[in-house]
Amino acid sequence: MSSIGEGKDAQEQRSQIERELTRWDFLRMSGAGIAGTMLLGAVGCSGSSSSGGGGGSKGGTGPYIFLPKSLNNPYWADCKKGMTAEAKKLGVEAKFIGPDTPDPGKQVQLFENALAQNPSGIAISPNDPATVKATVDRATAQGIPVLAWDSPVPNSKAIAYIGTDNVVAGKKLAEALAPTIGKKGQIAILVGSLSAINAQQRIQGFKEGLKAYPDIEIVATQSTQESVSVATSQSENLLQAHPDLVSLVGITGSDATGCGTAVKEANKCGKVKVVGFDVVPQAVNLMQDGCIQIIISQKPYGMSALTLKTLYELHKGKKKPSDVKSVDTGTVLVTPKNLKEFMKKPH
Repeated sequence: MSSIGEGKDAQEQRSQIERELTRWDFLRMSGAGIAGTMLLGAVGCSGSSSSGGGGGSKGGTGPYIFLPKSLNNPYWADCKKGMTAEAKKLGVEAKFIGPDTPDPGKQVQLFENALAQNPSGIAISPNDPATVKATVDRATAQGIPVLAWDSPVPNSKAIAYIGTDNVVAGKKLAEALAPTIGKKGQIAILVGSLSAINAQQRIQGFKEGLKAYPDIEIVATQSTQESVSVATSQSENLLQAHPDLVSLVGITGSDATGCGTAVKEANKCGKVKVVGFDVVPQAVNLMQDGCIQIIISQKPYGMSALTLKTLYELHKGKKKPSDVKSVDTGTVLVTPKNLKEFMKKPH
């Protein structure tokens, strides 16, 4: 998939996401907690999605800046491709800047450096929402439009959140997993970061989905630091510590790849089911080898393209902050049956 230009399929995906712009407003952005309920319908943005001072959020003259949690998670490659393609279409400069590994302190430092560039707009996916809230609020006070992208920043002045409804996505994964393991057995969860709110919400939704299957038991939940190598070693340890495991569940982009790698090295492909998030190249190869059974795509290409387009519209005054609502950009359940077709389009 090329990051240069935007083909017909990419345009269709972005248009589909745009049509959902008035469909969702996330109560979780208001700081009501992960257990809050999503409001359906085109209502105004909640507490964290404030307009940041009426219609004056237009930003500076510098580039648009995207601040991912890290660069070591292969998921971000598709995010960057979507941003790059949209930047070319709009004729603007956009930068993708993040710490090498998930590091809240380093991300705040990069955020502060970004403000010094007088950016036209900022998109942030926080490692820990509490660490970036003050900088989000200060950027908004300076008139720089800020969108929470991929992961929300509750109780902040971010204009809106564009990304996955992670509770719904987590539940979707649980419901897809259950039949593959006969609705029973021991499973283990691996997650990039337990401080990231999108990961917390995803686990919450997954556990909610498992309530319908009382014979499925979670025996461990471990953090992988969004590292494929860490996810692999931890999966190997889990397979040894829990010989009756029937599934390894990867919550963030590096996890399913690590799980699948460990299962392959243990010659347990198909015996221990691997499910998780994000259709990254390594996970695709492992699915083709029969070592991953289910992956949920968050459509990061379209998510990032829409985020940049929205920042551009805010910067150019085509939209006021009060016009922008939070968006659930949706997910796609990918299995060996539909993998080939799914890979034909930007994702």
